Amino acid sequence: MKRKAFIIILIIILIIFFFPQESKEFRIRVVAASDSVADQSEKHAVVRVIKEELKKYNQDDIINEINKNIDLLEAKIAKVLRERKFQISITKQNYPTKEWEGKVISGGRYKTLLVVIEKGEGKNWWSILYPAYHNISFEDGGADIEFEFYFFEKLRKIFSK
Repeated sequence: MKRKAFIIILIIILIIFFFPQESKEFRIRVVAASDSVADQSEKHAVVRVIKEELKKYNQDDIINEINKNIDLLEAKIAKVLRERKFQISITKQNYPTKEWEGKVISGGRYKTLLVVIEKGEGKNWWSILYPAYHNISFEDGGADIEFEFYFFEKLRKIFSK
């Protein structure tokens, strides 16, 4: 009985400690229509337009600047995509942990400027908008980002024995 209680308490602590916390940082994510060369090129054209526009914004208040100017961003993206359908929104997205130049960039749930071209079935590009990592970006395969927690996997292996 004590062992069960200990395991339950341990699991609760691990969930609280390792469950992805919502972050105050802001990210950009652009999801291509497909993995075709043309669609990936189009995705990068959208990224360039967004980055150029964001350079004009007050970097100390970037989230409010994006909120204020989302219609302008949408119009600029529409110009690049011509007649293609896309969705632009500010939403919360999960991201995996990444490493960059020996530094670990925490995964978790981040407020995100999300642009999905057509059905968004291609590789996605994402970047971080906070000073320590501004302008680095990542390419991830597939439109959905999934990740697992190391400790949960270890616990699952222990309990499945």
